[in-house]
Amino acid sequence: MKLEQLFIAGLGHFLPPPVSVQEAVADGRYDAKEAEETRLESVLVAGSETPPDMAVHAARNALAHSGLAPEEISLLLHASVYYQGLDIHSTASYIQHTALGGHSALALEVKGVSNGGMASMELAASYLSASPDRMAAMVTTADKFCPPGIDRWRCDTGMVFADGAAAMILSRRKGFARVLSIASASDPWLEGLHRGQAPFSPAPVLVDVHQRKRDFLARVGLPEMLRRFRLGLRGSVERALHDAGTALSGIARFVIPHVGYILLEREYFAALELPEAATTWRWARRMGHMGGGDQIAGLALLMEAGELRTGDRCMMMGVGAGFTWTCAVLELV
Repeated sequence: MKLEQLFIAGLGHFLPPPVSVQEAVADGRYDAKEAEETRLESVLVAGSETPPDMAVHAARNALAHSGLAPEEISLLLHASVYYQGLDIHSTASYIQHTALGGHSALALEVKGVSNGGMASMELAASYLSASPDRMAAMVTTADKFCPPGIDRWRCDTGMVFADGAAAMILSRRKGFARVLSIASASDPWLEGLHRGQAPFSPAPVLVDVHQRKRDFLARVGLPEMLRRFRLGLRGSVERALHDAGTALSGIARFVIPHVGYILLEREYFAALELPEAATTWRWARRMGHMGGGDQIAGLALLMEAGELRTGDRCMMMGVGAGFTWTCAVLELV
């Protein structure tokens, strides 16, 4: 989707303190071989903070950064992967009530797994373009991966789940970066990677994504999974580049998922020939995988470090179980 008049006006985040990966290995929480393959240095781990309140913190920061008034926000989308602290409750409406002062806007939750933040960005762009009366939208993400449902260190392979929240404000009027394009792709054949042989249950159980992946790959094989993954990723990347009128070589920085090096090298660095130094890996390895918030938080850290300048183009790259991929091309203005 080519976009003519859409800007990123504000970014915000809530990043809990990091916990050393080496300490987790030393006390037996994390597998030493996994640590070697992921090359992670630390992972963000929240204390008593709840996902909704972390999201409110990020949302308030993004709103202040944007310079917009709460009443200018016509849509709030909240993306999450895991439990938000209360069943049968609208986390999006809580964020709207607490961060926007109860101003009337459509508030909904998005379950796009790890692609939730990026998918919400595309949904918000479409929503704003549908009516001239809609001027701005907010996207928030927040997760806290903790017992009893999740052991962050052993739940999955190739990554470690991290806590935290991120927020972005999209505006049709002003901002520091113009969104040139955004594109998504999907391949539901791959949904089995995160299902494996696990049955659907009437209530939540301990999450073991690692075992689900082993079951799926034992049945279909790693080569076919990688072939389909790369097709989906390349499809969204190429369409976003085409709609932005640029080539991969014209992208100055790449905001990538905060997964381990073993996955990034296989699925991004090698498959797309991305230069590692041009990516956000040096932040990602100190944070861990924040569910749907990796890309928004990664862009915020890139901006705070002053590594994007006027005229630079940046690509945000998202992927989530299902599988879905969403890529956006930005230009700093």
